[in-house]
Amino acid sequence: MYADRTNRALLTLLGAALLAAGTVGILAGTDVFGHDLAGRPLTDNAAARYLGDHSLWFWPAAALVGVIAALLALRWLLAVLTPRPRVGAITIATDRSGGPAALDADALTDAVTAEINSYRGVDTSHAKVYGSPVDPQLAITVRTDDDADIAAVHHRIEDDALAHVRQALDRPDLPISLTISVGNRRSSRAD
Repeated sequence: MYADRTNRALLTLLGAALLAAGTVGILAGTDVFGHDLAGRPLTDNAAARYLGDHSLWFWPAAALVGVIAALLALRWLLAVLTPRPRVGAITIATDRSGGPAALDADALTDAVTAEINSYRGVDTSHAKVYGSPVDPQLAITVRTDDDADIAAVHHRIEDDALAHVRQALDRPDLPISLTISVGNRRSSRAD
C-alpha cells in the first residue's frame, strides 16, 4: 500500500517517456522533420558512429548499467510483492515502576474492526498492524454499502475509531492507512 503512489508516479513517467520517444520516431519516419531524416538508415548517425569507434569500453559499461537496472527492478518487485511483517504485540509505555506493557495486535485489530463494523453504512472492515512492536503502523480496509454516505463514514472512522486507537496506544501520531471502497470499487484513500 505504501509503494502505490511511488509506483504510479514512476510508471506514469516511464510511460510518458516511451510515448514521447515513439511519437518522435513515428514523426521522423513520416517526413515531419524533413525528407533527409526520414530516408536515412537508423544507424547512420553520429551516435552510432561513436558507439562503433568506442565499442571496447561502451558495451561492457552498458552491460553493467543493465545489470544494475535489473537488480533495482528486482528489489522494487520484491518490495511490492513481499508483505510487510505483522506485529504480534505492541509495546505500550506505562509508569516507570511496572515497565512497558504489551498489547496483542490481534486484540487491537479485532476491537477496531468491531467498532468500524458497527457504523451505519459499513459492510465490512479489516485491519492489520505492521512495523515493529515499538513503532507500529496500522492499515485498515473498509468496504461500505452501495448507498452509504462515504464522507460521513470516513469522518466517523477518523473522528471515532482512529482516535480511539491512538488514545488506547497513547500514540497521537500513530501512522494509519485507511482505504475505503464502495461495494467492490475503491473510492477513497487517506494516509
